[in-house]
Amino acid sequence: MKSKKFLAILLTATMLLSTALVGCGGSSDGKKPAEGGKKGQSITLISSDAKTLDTSKSTDQMSFNAINASMEGLTRYNNDKPEKAIAESWEQSKDGLKWTFKLRDAKWSDGKKVTAKDFEYAWKRILNPKTKAQYASFMFVLKNGEKFYEGKAKEDEVGVKAIDDKTLEVTLENPTPYFLQLTAFPLLSPLRQDIVEAAGDKYGTDPSKMVFDGPFVLEKWEKGSKITFNKNPNYWDKDTVKLDKGTFQVAEEMPTRYQMFTSKQIDGTAITGEYVQKMKDEAKAGKYDYVESTDPTSFYMIMNQNGEKANKLLTNSKIRLALSLAIDRESYVNKVYQRGFASNGLIPTGMVAGEKVYRDVVPEPLKSVANKDPKALFIEGLKELNLDPNPSKYTLRYLPQGSATSDRAYAEYFQNQWQSKIGVNIKVDSAADFSDYLKKTEEGNFEIAMSGWGADYNDPMAFIELFTTGNGNNNGKFSNAEYDKIVKDIKKEPDMNKRIELYKRAEQILVSEQAGIAPVFYKDKRFFTQKYVKGLQFPSFGGLYELKWTSIEGK
Repeated sequence: MKSKKFLAILLTATMLLSTALVGCGGSSDGKKPAEGGKKGQSITLISSDAKTLDTSKSTDQMSFNAINASMEGLTRYNNDKPEKAIAESWEQSKDGLKWTFKLRDAKWSDGKKVTAKDFEYAWKRILNPKTKAQYASFMFVLKNGEKFYEGKAKEDEVGVKAIDDKTLEVTLENPTPYFLQLTAFPLLSPLRQDIVEAAGDKYGTDPSKMVFDGPFVLEKWEKGSKITFNKNPNYWDKDTVKLDKGTFQVAEEMPTRYQMFTSKQIDGTAITGEYVQKMKDEAKAGKYDYVESTDPTSFYMIMNQNGEKANKLLTNSKIRLALSLAIDRESYVNKVYQRGFASNGLIPTGMVAGEKVYRDVVPEPLKSVANKDPKALFIEGLKELNLDPNPSKYTLRYLPQGSATSDRAYAEYFQNQWQSKIGVNIKVDSAADFSDYLKKTEEGNFEIAMSGWGADYNDPMAFIELFTTGNGNNNGKFSNAEYDKIVKDIKKEPDMNKRIELYKRAEQILVSEQAGIAPVFYKDKRFFTQKYVKGLQFPSFGGLYELKWTSIEGK
């Protein structure tokens, strides 16, 4: 989500993040709002700091969180189902390749009309190599999208075209069962070319120099602290929006979140560790509301396998598999992290492939090799590399996702697992915060790191495609020719049963054969909200929150 969508997404704890220093329904100037349902409704919610507000360059759930509040595409997720948004209607050709969208009368926050050209520009900008969008492959569903990205086709040959101001024609490379879901993802929001080009490389860093077509207008981004937003008076469906203002506030430490929430300084939060059961008990006692469900997000260790910054040990698949098998996932989830579900595969519980729930028909691949001895595998790998077979002579580095006390505790758990079960030395590196972690992993300045991905749509391809060679979100640089071919075959395969078999084979290669990643856990949704918060959604795809239908009642 992810997030969607890189859900390099947030380690759920660090990830669900932050809260507000202003009181529930309180504003940044300290004034209290009017009673629920009246002018002045305000909300403050946890959200880690965003990386960028540029839709084309966003990859993490926190950035998509702010973008989802302020931008809107052809469709919008409502309870995880795409519904009409800027698009008032659409038609699909019989062969499934051509979609024609008719746009409604909608305006940007500066009063100018939203046009089909804004969508054409935004989508092609993602594919333009000069943009350096990590999500470029997301748009390879468009006819000639991949060819344009690789310099093998011209821009005007890409399958998205504004026929007139209110008609957008989209041509796909292959029939794509989940295409309509893609149109609801924040990445595919429109962009004003004049605004983007005026800002240049700084676009997405200053909300005051941006325009928005969603329910809210981002007012101010205080990096490392908070993002504030106000209701968009030019939003086409403004009468549905009840909130007048809000804040996404950063507060990483769990004790701080708990104190702020119980004192009603914030209106909604996620909690991990020792506070989970305490807050669940308090929720059951009627103090506040509690939401718990599965989430289509997978967390896993990435291991730097390529480039000058890679540790030679991690280029060996047996060493990578040894590190994966040495992790006691159940213990981590139940005793350390205290949330989520232990995973032995990439595709999370609940994801569907056509009419079938994927995990119901495909067993998790790591379980098939669970009987192997991690230390013996590690030693075999050292021998294959013609190195001394004594694991204690080597050191690997682990990069946490931030500098909070909880981040350190998680890192020390994995450090202990690998040192005690394999004998290899583990040095814990440092990341100033989540943004610093993202920067280091994207630049390849790490050896082992926890990463995660939230699905952008409900199909296994949302995860499988990530680990193709050259994918912008494949920070561990896993590369396998058979895997790449399978992904290409899936895109051309209309038979869902055959697609499932291809997904299964790809997951086996990635998880249990080549150990390109080490799965750790599937995320859950555990949110606590004040009882006066109504209609707040926790989407499975995109950002953490959907605020369009939220209100404050009876505070």
